[in-house]
Amino acid sequence: MAPAFTARRAAEFRPRMESIVERLLDELPGHAEDGVVDLLPHFARPLPMEVICEIGGVPIGRGARVTAAIVSANRDPRAFADPDRLDVSRTPVSPGHLGFAHGAHFCLGAALARVQTEVALGALLRRHPDLALAVTRRTSRAPPTAAPGDSRPSS
Repeated sequence: MAPAFTARRAAEFRPRMESIVERLLDELPGHAEDGVVDLLPHFARPLPMEVICEIGGVPIGRGARVTAAIVSANRDPRAFADPDRLDVSRTPVSPGHLGFAHGAHFCLGAALARVQTEVALGALLRRHPDLALAVTRRTSRAPPTAAPGDSRPSS
């Protein structure tokens, strides 16, 4: 599987990623409840699963459940100030950042993930420039042991 995730292969796959992103964005209004869409189950989760499965030649059926669980990655308060807050300007802690690991354990999909993130966030923000959180700070914080997407209020 490693050759499928090279930087060159990720760049070659970009047009297909863009197509998948556009389709997922087109489907978002159908998931809205009172004008609000939860991006996690309808955009952030299916995108990498569809891309990886397509590159690897593993078909996934419509409505099939595929999950990558990284429950507490990069949420260590000893390493990250305010670890539960999304801060895209946060300086990565090197070499302990769990996003792509390092050394012998460096993520084979790092190049793919970088292109995918660029495509997905770029398209999302171009299409929805006024995108905003639709939850309060209290309901948006999940306990560190919660499953991905679990939005239960923390105690």
